[in-house]
Amino acid sequence: MLFTDAEPVSDDALLGLVYEVCPRFVPGTVLHRSATSFVVAGSVDLSPVVAKVLAGGAPFWREHFLREVEAYRLFESVPPPVRTPQLLAADAERGVLLLERVFGRPLARERHPTVPIPPTELAGALTELRQLAKWQPPVGQSWIVNYTPRIDRARRQGVFDDVDRAAVAELARRSAGRWELAHGDPVLDNVLSTRDGFVFLDWATAGLYLAGFDLAQLWVLLGELHGPRRAIEDLVDDGGPAAVEPFLVNVALLLGRERRSYQHRTDDVGVARRARLAETWNEVRARVHRAVK
Repeated sequence: MLFTDAEPVSDDALLGLVYEVCPRFVPGTVLHRSATSFVVAGSVDLSPVVAKVLAGGAPFWREHFLREVEAYRLFESVPPPVRTPQLLAADAERGVLLLERVFGRPLARERHPTVPIPPTELAGALTELRQLAKWQPPVGQSWIVNYTPRIDRARRQGVFDDVDRAAVAELARRSAGRWELAHGDPVLDNVLSTRDGFVFLDWATAGLYLAGFDLAQLWVLLGELHGPRRAIEDLVDDGGPAAVEPFLVNVALLLGRERRSYQHRTDDVGVARRARLAETWNEVRARVHRAVK
C-alpha cells in the first residue's frame, strides 16, 4: 500500500515493497532518496534494473507516479519514436516501478547548464523531441493539461500582473486544440547519451501540452549558453505562425516557474540567475503582448 507523508518510512520498508512486486530483485546502490521517492539500482536475474518507489502519499506525488506508470505501460504497447527504459514491472497499489537500467552520460548535470553542450548532441536531442511531439498515441482526455489553473496560479503568485495574465490567457485560447505529446520535464539530466543514441528518463509529467512545451522548457533552461535558444526558435519557426503562439504560452509559464524558484536566493549564483531570468521575462513579456495585438 502507499505510505502517507505523515509516516516516516525506512529504506527497508520501501525495499520490502520492491520484493513483493519482484522477489528476484537484488538491491545495489541507492541512487536517490527523498521524502517522496526512493530510487535504488539493483539486478534481476543478473540484468541491471532500477526500482522506483513512491515514498510519500500526497496526491500531487501519487498523481505523478501513476502518470509515469501509465506512460511506461503505453510505451510497452505502442513503442514511442524515442528510446525509453523498458518496463519490467509496475504495481500502482504499492507504488513500485521496476525498469531496465540504462547506462549513459547525461547531456548536462545542471538544471541551468553553464558548460556548452556539444552542438551535435543538442541537435540530436531536439530532433528526437520534435519526433515525440508528432507522435499521436491512443491516450485519453486525462492526458490533456489544463492551462487555465496554471495561468491563474501565476497571477496569484505575482508572476503575471492582470495585463500579463489576460495576454497569456488569450494566446492559450487561440492555441486551444494544438496538443502535442511532451515529455514534460526534458531537463538534460533526463537525457542520456548512450552508444545507441539518446534515452529519455523520468516520464512522471508526460502529457498532452500545447505545442512546443518541451522546446520551451529547454529554451528557458539553456539561456546561459550561446546558440541553443536560436536553434530552438528556428525549430518553432519551422512550424509556421500557428506554432509561435502556444510556444510563447509555454515559455511565459515555464519562465515564471523558474523566476519563482530563485525569488529568495541570496547566494551569488542565485542572485545573478534571478537577474538574468528577470531580463529574459521583460523580453518575453513584450513578445507576448505584441502577439495579442
